Amino acid sequence: MSDRAEQAADGGMTARPGMAKGRVLDAASTDVLILAAPRDAELADRALTGGGFSCKRCADESQLLAELTPAAGSLLIAQERLTRTLLRRLGSSVKAQPAWSDLPVLIVASAESDRMPLRAVHELGNVSIIQRPMTQDALLSTVASALRARRRQLEVRDLLDQQREQAERKDQFLAMLAHELRNPLTPIRYAAHLLQRQGLAADRQAHLAQLVDRQVEHMGRIIDQLLDVSRLTRGMIRLNKTRVDLCALTQDMLAAHAIAAQAKEILISCDCSCSAWVSGDETRLRQVLDNLIDNAIKFSPPGHDIQVSVSAQDGKVIWRVKDDGDGIEPQMLPLLFDAFVQADRSLERSRGGLGLGLALVKGLVTMHGGTVSVHSDGPGRGSEFTLELPAEHAPESPRDLGAGLAGKRATKDVLIAEDNVDAAEALRMILEGHGYRVHVVHSGPAAVEALRRTRPQVLICDIGLPGMSGYDVARAAPSVHRPELMLAVTGYGSAEDRTNALAAGFDGHLAKPVAVSDLLREVSVVTPG
Repeated sequence: MSDRAEQAADGGMTARPGMAKGRVLDAASTDVLILAAPRDAELADRALTGGGFSCKRCADESQLLAELTPAAGSLLIAQERLTRTLLRRLGSSVKAQPAWSDLPVLIVASAESDRMPLRAVHELGNVSIIQRPMTQDALLSTVASALRARRRQLEVRDLLDQQREQAERKDQFLAMLAHELRNPLTPIRYAAHLLQRQGLAADRQAHLAQLVDRQVEHMGRIIDQLLDVSRLTRGMIRLNKTRVDLCALTQDMLAAHAIAAQAKEILISCDCSCSAWVSGDETRLRQVLDNLIDNAIKFSPPGHDIQVSVSAQDGKVIWRVKDDGDGIEPQMLPLLFDAFVQADRSLERSRGGLGLGLALVKGLVTMHGGTVSVHSDGPGRGSEFTLELPAEHAPESPRDLGAGLAGKRATKDVLIAEDNVDAAEALRMILEGHGYRVHVVHSGPAAVEALRRTRPQVLICDIGLPGMSGYDVARAAPSVHRPELMLAVTGYGSAEDRTNALAAGFDGHLAKPVAVSDLLREVSVVTPG
């Protein structure tokens, strides 16, 4: 170092404005590894530390190579310490660094030499030479420039690591998705084989039909969760808010899970003795409660209890579900509401599922202005999920909806517009089995013509029809014949799709695969069958 640099270091001179201050690399890394004569190393360390850099003085080349990790920032080496042995060993270390790494090597050339022969340090790659005499400003600016470039390299490293992790998670998720979809497909295929056999007893046919229905419902839930999480991450879910009685909704959801709980001899208690009204989308809140209650049952051993409670305090409605089941490992708690994270856990695999439910819960609760949290004392010690939602005042007495339906005349004419021939034929058989007169068409123009000709009371219409879309059929209906009930039954199942269907003129929107009981209930409103 020059006399000026030595004087600046001895005087505690700091870097000028604009120089790098503070940490610029990984918290656990070293900005500069220094290999020089003891006095020069001390002065360089003092100057660089005063400039906000982290330094490590190395006694010899062996220590330098030992300290040289892929995260190290740069090397500062005096020319006289750059022996042939060090050049060879250092060149090998540089070559062994990851592909993203281009380690900055700063060499302080001897004052006696006119220049440093670059061919001698060619193997080191990213080399900068600083000539003596050297000022502190020159040293600081050279190191800062090298570390700025090094920081970009580390950002590339982090990005590559994230992409690698995401790719691994995606592969694990796709493998689990294939597994989850094959599971219900297997019994469906077996059932199809058995149903083709001659002389199959009626009770066996009924059993197989119920089996197929359960498995299709399970596949539908998987697909719905996939689509909902995708829409949630893209901000495409829209809430249709009304005032919702969370106590009544909870009791309704518990009744829906009663059979699953009884099958495991699980007793679910419910404590709801308050007014617990919230402003929310009832369908989405139903999804939230359904996921949390289903998880409590799924991860509770047979014979254990589950406690559900709803309370109101400080302008909030607090909903809790507590079980005495499997519990959660502490390291998994921060990750529990992340999408796909649970799909590769052995516990999750033993219970099935894709690890999407809780991610959907968190997203939907957040959209309602609420929070969701989880507590567990560890494996085997149960878990407790808590929702907090802004409270609403109870609404006025609900309107009497029965009067509006009293004038509906009972008729049994239904038009099905569905381009999937198998689906249309199966639905026709179901409706005819319940006493309806059914006409089937397979295109949009045929649906409009059938409306004019058959004048049905109910239209069940797919959206993706050939010739013209289901939306266009609904828009054209008033000019030819407007049925009392027009239902969109479609594979497009988002909230936006429902909004589009209602805007086109449909009275209701059902996403495929539709539960037969739900469809019959909708149709029976205007056509008791």
